[in-house]
Amino acid sequence: MSTHIPAIFTNTPYTTGVDVQLNELLSYKQHGKLSLSSKQLQATRQLSGNYLANIKGRGMEFAEVRHYQPGDDVRSIDWAVTARTGRAHTKLFQEEKERPVFLLVDLSDSMIFGSQFVFKSVQACHLASLLSWQAKQRNDRLGGIVFNQQEVAELKPTSRNKGLMAFLHQSQILCQKSAFKIPQQQSLFLQLKRLSHLVQTGSQVHLISDFSQLDEACYKLINLLRRHNQVTIWQISDPLESHLPKQMLQANLKINSLKGSGFLRNKRQQKSYNTAATERQQQMQTYFLKHGIAHYQISAATSLLEQFNANAQ
Repeated sequence: MSTHIPAIFTNTPYTTGVDVQLNELLSYKQHGKLSLSSKQLQATRQLSGNYLANIKGRGMEFAEVRHYQPGDDVRSIDWAVTARTGRAHTKLFQEEKERPVFLLVDLSDSMIFGSQFVFKSVQACHLASLLSWQAKQRNDRLGGIVFNQQEVAELKPTSRNKGLMAFLHQSQILCQKSAFKIPQQQSLFLQLKRLSHLVQTGSQVHLISDFSQLDEACYKLINLLRRHNQVTIWQISDPLESHLPKQMLQANLKINSLKGSGFLRNKRQQKSYNTAATERQQQMQTYFLKHGIAHYQISAATSLLEQFNANAQ
């Protein structure tokens, strides 16, 4: 499916919703202090008790407390300060002040989809931009991998504006090029494998994808990254991927997937689709919870800024 309704709103950084312009990504500089919404943070709090031991190699010398930011380890949340102030705060340790930040941004074919607001690939670029500006504000070195179906950009961690601008530029280029389909060459597994060789021990790692290609081999690579780094999963999703509305039965809708394609013709098939999507999502959440990996869902159906706490600035 490739249904898409472009959205242009004066209060958001988006333009067409189909591809990305550099000025959209640059606009997130002013939003570098945004934190997760209270709803998302509450979900994280419920999972925090099951997280495993601290990341190996992380410095434990306490430095300071600051407002919670996306990607921060929930195990480091200072609940006493959070309760006293009413806003989430994170404990910082000396080694965490300056450390490499790596982003893996998936712009492959499955990301070129959006049913309500923007393509998932566009939302992925916007999220990557926000995380990049936050890394710059912390004076962290930024690097990572951006890939679409046919090309890969590998960026070694660099400080100051150079690393950030290189990452934003590659995101813009590969997001626009991803609209041109050719036989599959790149895959999530290959890029996770590439990332595992690029990442330095003790780094902060953000994985941004819809994870439609997630399999056992990918799980193993993610868990390998987690052993010596702080890994955060950012799953970009669209409402139609998890639940098909009843009215779509009347549209003789053809569904394409990695396992094949076919037509949605009756309620039984619709229910089967919804059940399979729910089971797959639960399996993913269970795995990440079991291995102590922070996992957030970001919808492509609404503005990224609406999904974060705008009052945190």
